[in-house]
Amino acid sequence: METLWTPLFSFMVFTLIFGLFGDMVAYKTKAVVSAVIIGCICYLSGMLLGIIPADSISSTGLPAIMNAFGIAMMITNLGTMINLKELIREWKTVVVACAGLVGIAVIAFTIGTWLFGKEYSLCAAPPISGGIIAAILTADAATAAGRPELATFAILVCSLQLFVGLPVASRCLKMEAKRLLKQKDGVHESKKTSKRDEGWNLKIIKSWPKWTQTTGIIMFKLSFVAVIATWVSNLTLLPGASRPLLNSSIAYLIFGVLFTEIGFLERESLQKANAFGVLMIGTLAVLPGNFASVTVQNLIDMIMPLIGMLVFCTVGIAVLSTVTGKLLHYSMPVSIAIGVTALFGYPCTQIVTEEVVQSVDATPEQKEMLTASLLPKMLIGGFTTVSVASVVFAGLIVPMIF
Repeated sequence: METLWTPLFSFMVFTLIFGLFGDMVAYKTKAVVSAVIIGCICYLSGMLLGIIPADSISSTGLPAIMNAFGIAMMITNLGTMINLKELIREWKTVVVACAGLVGIAVIAFTIGTWLFGKEYSLCAAPPISGGIIAAILTADAATAAGRPELATFAILVCSLQLFVGLPVASRCLKMEAKRLLKQKDGVHESKKTSKRDEGWNLKIIKSWPKWTQTTGIIMFKLSFVAVIATWVSNLTLLPGASRPLLNSSIAYLIFGVLFTEIGFLERESLQKANAFGVLMIGTLAVLPGNFASVTVQNLIDMIMPLIGMLVFCTVGIAVLSTVTGKLLHYSMPVSIAIGVTALFGYPCTQIVTEEVVQSVDATPEQKEMLTASLLPKMLIGGFTTVSVASVVFAGLIVPMIF
């Protein structure tokens, strides 16, 4: 059976599960059940049962490609999809996202500690706040303290949290989409916003010659900006520090935005280069790798604190995000959706939003309005929690555990 799992066969199975099967379920359920959830459930079950080899995804080479340059290209491209005025305008989203992390902290130090103990509770909080980076920080500290089981627990929380976050986000986004469509002037308001944005123009390069609109040239320009962002991030690495002050992911996003504003990069560069679909597949391939270290015994021993912390922390996120969103005049559904981006981050923030928008019964113009309203909030919310705030959060919480 091992000879069957060649890199090509593994890739075919991956596209079958995440592509054909996942997309079909997402379409039939109108995005109530995300393709990402279906894919991850299939891989987790398959790996636990021994049906899918633990190295099947890594053998395709996709995770290696994404870790080498794919993620950098995707995040830089993300910057080409958001204008500078929009980033400034979305300051409320940042506040709501951070409020969700406060909700996690409140639960971890109260209900979580009372029910599951301080170590389990506090080990769960950083991964829930932002995924793999915070989980690695927690796991490394647990291993150094001679508690490998807590390191496993942190990775387990990171591996399974999207199963809670994505359904909540999908449901809330659908509620928000319906609410926006009921507003009589929703589409017209979107147009007014676009006109106001026209006044914000930082373009130095007005346009590129038509002959430069090729896959190779567009990809070169995008990778060139990503390289500059990497260099700048590395310059912020202080002597004796293990991580640069400016996270590379944030640098990719910032430079993607700036170089698009000055006209060096095209809007939606990867899409125009016809490379977005391939790299999105590669991005999805990174997700199942988290399940390789999960065993049945891990699930049995940690099932109660695992489920309990995910559920209670999600409630904490929802409550604090809703209260903060109310103060900032955000609706409850969109506030919760922004808050729970901590449970999955990019690319799931983009995938679940696009699935919801495509599933609603609306005209192309209305769907464009929905995307313009929902996608920036989800993307910025995800980057706020996963890329920035979660690292700070883990740095504060981890020393309190051991």
